[in-house]
Amino acid sequence: MTKWLASVQSLEEAKTLIPSLPDILDIKNPLEGALGALDITTVAGIVGLVSKQCQTSATIGDLPMKAELINLALEAMAASGVDYVKVGIFPDKELIDCIRSMTSTITQLSVPVIAVLFADKMPSQKVIYQLKVSGFKGVMIDTAIKDGRHLLEHWGLLQLNRFIEEVTRYEMLCGLAGALRYEDIGELQSLGADYLGFRSALCKNQERSTTLQVELAAQIQRAMLNSEGGKSCQRHE
Repeated sequence: MTKWLASVQSLEEAKTLIPSLPDILDIKNPLEGALGALDITTVAGIVGLVSKQCQTSATIGDLPMKAELINLALEAMAASGVDYVKVGIFPDKELIDCIRSMTSTITQLSVPVIAVLFADKMPSQKVIYQLKVSGFKGVMIDTAIKDGRHLLEHWGLLQLNRFIEEVTRYEMLCGLAGALRYEDIGELQSLGADYLGFRSALCKNQERSTTLQVELAAQIQRAMLNSEGGKSCQRHE
């Protein structure tokens, strides 16, 4: 059963989604990059708002692959009360060593950590196994450059299927994101990822930095439910 994730950039946006809450309410700042972070106080406020009605996740920002910076950001964001913390994994010649150096922090956190890889900025190293042994609980594929191109313009279904198979082989959660569109839902759900993530599809003219439109979120929710008969956190007919 493929669930869905919706990204919000403010407490006000989260409030508008209360009638159509996703399985995971993702908290980020789209003005600050692919995984731009909001301040901890705002994140904690959104977590408190939805309080147990659905799960939450938050990003720590588009940080360089320096373990000492990432570890501090992980610890800070985990204190907000979110259910998952997301970390961008970008190309770097020392990437494997960086991931290894996150292991102690990740394994000691009470909050699961999700790695985000980018279809348009994939590392040259094979990292998924290293993410598993370093304690990551899941891996998402996204797009780093937000220029309107959607995930299926970067990777075809065969490549996406291979990605999902590798992540699930290591018993980690698997998610797909990257300017996903309403019309992509049926095709992507058939691949069997755990989550599909949306932001631009929830905004007017698919402009991810503009204000979320609740009617578009409701449309995505209905499509997710109707396409696979899934069960979201709150179902409203």
